[in-house]
Amino acid sequence: LVYRSYALYKETKSYNILRGKIPDFSSGDVEIAYTINNRKINDVFPLKSSGYKVNNVVCEDGATASFDTELWGLVNINPNGAKKIKCNIDFKMTTLVEYLTNLESNELVEDDFGNLRYIGANPNNYVKFNDELWRIIGVMKDIENPDGTKEDKVKLIRSESIGSYAWDNKASGIGSSTSQYGSNDWSDSALQKVLNEGAYYNRTSGDCPYGKNGATAKCNFSSTGLTEESKNMISEVVWNLGSVPNGKTFKEFYELERGSTVGSGRPTSWTGKVGLMYPSDYGYATSGGSTTDRDTCLNRNSYKWSEVSDCQTNAWLYNGINDQWTLTPLSSSTDIAFVVIRGDMNHFYLTSKDMVRPSIYLKPSIGVESGGAGTSTSPFVLK
Repeated sequence: LVYRSYALYKETKSYNILRGKIPDFSSGDVEIAYTINNRKINDVFPLKSSGYKVNNVVCEDGATASFDTELWGLVNINPNGAKKIKCNIDFKMTTLVEYLTNLESNELVEDDFGNLRYIGANPNNYVKFNDELWRIIGVMKDIENPDGTKEDKVKLIRSESIGSYAWDNKASGIGSSTSQYGSNDWSDSALQKVLNEGAYYNRTSGDCPYGKNGATAKCNFSSTGLTEESKNMISEVVWNLGSVPNGKTFKEFYELERGSTVGSGRPTSWTGKVGLMYPSDYGYATSGGSTTDRDTCLNRNSYKWSEVSDCQTNAWLYNGINDQWTLTPLSSSTDIAFVVIRGDMNHFYLTSKDMVRPSIYLKPSIGVESGGAGTSTSPFVLK
């Protein structure tokens, strides 16, 4: 509990602020507790500059009070016969979901499926997460929780790669692998293990998949892996693992990623914390350009995006000549997944050493501090 006292009138007499008496009351210490979004927080009392808003003030035993946002304290305290006044102030935190949903920006637009996505060559979608820069993919609709409930959640991706590793490389007969090139079942992937229970998740060093038949290379995430604070901000969700044929548009990718078509023995979903971007995340990041508009880009064969520079160069997830892994397997194979290759959505053997950019969904309760502009030098700051 936080104990504070507030005088009903100005006086020069000093008194102990922790146990001060309200002069007008015969007995009347004011005991103040506070919650944020109706949850008790063991922290310092929120400052006026924190960006919180007061949701309500509730006092016990019939006492009443109100909160003055200019004075940033309780006023109009009325004991109504209570011998001791106990009041709880509930502050409302603006969540990142709420902030982005209400943000007016031509860089944040709704896609064909109701999600809000950042688009363009370099939108202001930088956020400080894990003590480093990440970027906001968008506010994704109806993301499924492990218990089957669904919520809108903000999806992030690391601004830079954590290194280039194999998607999977288990030898034939190990786990779900039937090839020296590994298995494109993400739930069984060697890279998935690194991101969710291995060196990256535990912010330490270890072995990462690198080459065929289970070969590894040393990897060190002691300064770039997930912190305990960051892990507590990540929402465990159901990731869809639908497989896709080559040569689809990004609109088709989105639907097939969430479909039930998978290879023999492959699951349609995986529940966990850290994944990779979907091919559709890459495609829907484009704003198009002066010669090719966004809709044309989204309806264009994803395998041939590099033929139209407006599509790839105006998609902030594009990373030039650097190849980037995605989460989605190729439907006609058991050991191939999709990769962004020089702007095109292509596919490659899982043992290929391509860039890994972890992607996560934030818990819906995560808030945003005021002041950040979303630029790389002034990113949004989470709380």
